[in-house]
Order: sequence, then structure tokens, then C-alpha cells
Amino acid sequence: MAQKPQHTPDEQELETMAQAELSRLKRQYRIMENDRAACAEDARLQLRNQMNMIARFEYEKAELVLRIKTANSKTFAREDEEMVEKLKCLLTLETNYESMIKAEKGEIAELDDHINKLTKEVTSLKMKVRSDAQLKEISAQRDKTVTMLENRLEVATKRFNFVIAQNEKLRNEIDAMLKERAQFTAFWNKLIGQLNTGKQIINDLIEQATIAFNQRDEELNKIQALRERGIRDLRAHVSEMCELQRTMDNEMKLQEFLGVKGQHREMADLNAKRAAEKKANMEKKQNMISNYKQILQMIKEFIGEQDIDKLVAHFIKQEEENFALFSYVNELNDELESLQTRMVQLTTAIDEAHVENEHRGLQQTETLEKLKTELEEQTALADAAEESLTECNDILEKLLKGIDSLFKAIRCDNAPILELLGDNEQITTSNVMLYLGIIEKRITEMFHKVYWVDRATKSQQLRLDEDKRPRLKVPPIKYIAPTQPCAL
Repeated sequence: MAQKPQHTPDEQELETMAQAELSRLKRQYRIMENDRAACAEDARLQLRNQMNMIARFEYEKAELVLRIKTANSKTFAREDEEMVEKLKCLLTLETNYESMIKAEKGEIAELDDHINKLTKEVTSLKMKVRSDAQLKEISAQRDKTVTMLENRLEVATKRFNFVIAQNEKLRNEIDAMLKERAQFTAFWNKLIGQLNTGKQIINDLIEQATIAFNQRDEELNKIQALRERGIRDLRAHVSEMCELQRTMDNEMKLQEFLGVKGQHREMADLNAKRAAEKKANMEKKQNMISNYKQILQMIKEFIGEQDIDKLVAHFIKQEEENFALFSYVNELNDELESLQTRMVQLTTAIDEAHVENEHRGLQQTETLEKLKTELEEQTALADAAEESLTECNDILEKLLKGIDSLFKAIRCDNAPILELLGDNEQITTSNVMLYLGIIEKRITEMFHKVYWVDRATKSQQLRLDEDKRPRLKVPPIKYIAPTQPCAL
């Protein structure tokens, strides 16, 4: 049976499939590219929003930190403390005046009830026909009431006198305490001055001790440097002596060797030659010695010293001084290099400081302009406030004059408040409420007199209605608290 031939796709089909696959991949790539662009745009927008939010939070944080620092500053803390103290005082005054107002209201209510009862009793008594016995009884009862009220008045007067005596004792105690406080303040200031003097002495002693300690450190450093230099010189001299000793040993060995060698090889020519060499060496050495003597004589004449030991000591001393000068020059060179480096650093710092000063000058100029603007605004506000204060003072002066004229017109008596007024009997802002209280009581008494006169005369038309009859009015607390004077 013959085998079927396998079907192989031709090149056109393969190319068609490849084109289709390429188109699909391009379409997929374009979709993915669009998705990537959209995602990148979303991420960029989200990142920008987050950066804006971070910047806003940073700005809010800086403002909050600035407000916290401003609130925690000493000025605001002091103002808060003063405000707390003022509020405590005002609350205390409010409590006291509320209790006083309640007490006054209770007394007024009791007086109103008592007046109503008396009115009813008077009305009932008027309606009844009284006999002579009843009139006598009523007269006796009234005399008894008058006596009782006089007794009460006497008791109240005695109590008032006792309170005044106690007040005088308290004033004396307060004066004594004030004197003791003044003495204590003077003694305290004296002790503070002594303490400051002692602190100044201690600071001077500490400064002197610090200077002495620094000088001691400098001397110790100098001693240490001299000690190290001496050790170095000793080592140099020791090494030089060792070198000279080694050279001398070599010379001695060489001389011994030459002596031994000359003994074993005695020859006429050699001896003559050696004698000639020896004579030449001796002449050379004599010349060197004479030269050295001349040089030494010149040194002696130059130095002005004939003793060899002193000359050697002077030479050694001069060498030490020269070495010290050499070391000092090296130290100066090192210090000069460090100073040059420091000068470069300082020059850089000075340039930076100039730049910073210019920047700070610009900032200070801007701040100064702002302060000038604020000063002008505050000056304008202060002028306006001063004008308003002047107007208020004028109005207040007119009101005080009007109160004074009213006080004199209705013939009020200021005897009850003379002790509170002291030497100043004129109406001022501190004692105006006392005068107003007396005027109010006087006007109330006048209204009551008019009312009872109308009732007694049984006039048909009362000059003052029952509903319009004045009551004792307590002024508001805001008018009492700021101007209530101290009893002392």
C-alpha cells in the first residue's frame, strides 16, 4: 500500500501567518503602550497631588510650630498669668457682689413685705373706729416700738463703733507689717548686694586660677621641649663621641700595625724613606699645629678670652644658642604655615560672613520697612484711641460735675462715707458710686415722702402711682467692680 505524501505549507501561508501574528503583536503593543501612558499620567498626577499635599502639610507644620513657639514665649506666658490673676480677682469680686446682691434683694423683699403688711394694717386701722383706750394702747405700742427701735439703733451703733475700732487695730497692724516688709526688703537687698559681691570675687579668683593654670601649662610645655632638646643633644654628642672613639681606635690599631710592620722589615732605603716621610709628616703636623694656634689666637683675640676652658664653654654655649635659634626658627616656620592656613580659612569665613551680612542687611531692611508700616498703623490707632479717651474724659468730667450739682441740689449728706473718702472729698471716678448710692437713697426717700403725703392727704390723684413707686435699684456689677475703691 502506497504511503500518502505529507502536506507541507508553502511560503505564502507561512508569510500570511507571520503577518497576522505581527499585526496581533503590534496591536497588543499599541494597547499596552496606551495603558502605560495612561498609568504614567495617573501616577504623575497622583505624585503631583501628593507633593502638593506634602508642601501644604509642611507649611501648616511650620505655621503650627511658629504659633506654638509664639504661644510658649515669655511675653504671652506672662500675659496669660496676668490674665489668670485678673480673672481670679474678677471672679472673686463677682462672687462677693452676687452674695451682696442676694442679701440686698432679700432685705428689699423683706422691706416690701413689711411695708405691705404695714399698709394693710394702716388700712384696716383706718377702716375701724378707734376709741380713746385703743388710741392710748396704739400710742403705747408705738412708744414701745420706738423704744425698741432706739435700742436696736444703739446696739447697731455700738457694733459699728466696735467694727471701727477693730478696723483701726487692723490698720495699725497693716502699717506695722508694711514697715517690717520695708525693713525686710532693705535687708534682703543688702544681702543680695553682698551675694553679688561674693560672686564677683569668686569669678575673679576663678579667672586668676585659670590664668595661673594656663601659665603653668605653658611653662611645663617649655620645660618638656627643653628636656627633649637636651636629650637630643646628648644623643648627638654620645654618637659623636662614639664615632671619635671608633676613629681613634682605628688609628691606634693602624699605628700598632705600622709599628709592627716596620720592625720586621728594616731596610736602609725604607728607613730613609720612612724618616723622610716622618719628617714631612712632622713638618706637616707642625704647620697644622702652627695654623691651629694662629686660628686659636685669632679666635681668642676675636672673643677676647685667653682661657681655653672658658673659650670652649663659650663655644658650646654659642652652639646651644644657635641650635635653640634654629629650633625657634623651625617653630616659627611651622607657626607661619599654620597661620597662613588659618588666614586662608578666615578669609573664606570673612567672605561668607560678608555675603551673609548682605543677605541679613536686606532682610533687616525689609523687616524695618514692615515695622515702620506697623508703627504708622499703631500710631494712627493710638492717636484715634487718645482722641476717644479725651472725649470720654470730657464726658466723664461733665457727668461728675452734673452728679456734684445734683448731690448739692437735693441736699445730700456725705457724712456716712467721710471715712472712706479720706482727704479727697471731691467726686472722682473712684468714689462716684458712693455718691450715686447716697443720691439714689435720697431720691427714694423723697419719692416715699411724696407718696405718703399724697396718701395722708387722701388726694384723688396721686402724684406718684403705686406701680411707679421707686424701688431700691442695685447698679450692675460691671459698673461697680472697676471703680469700687479700697476701704484703706
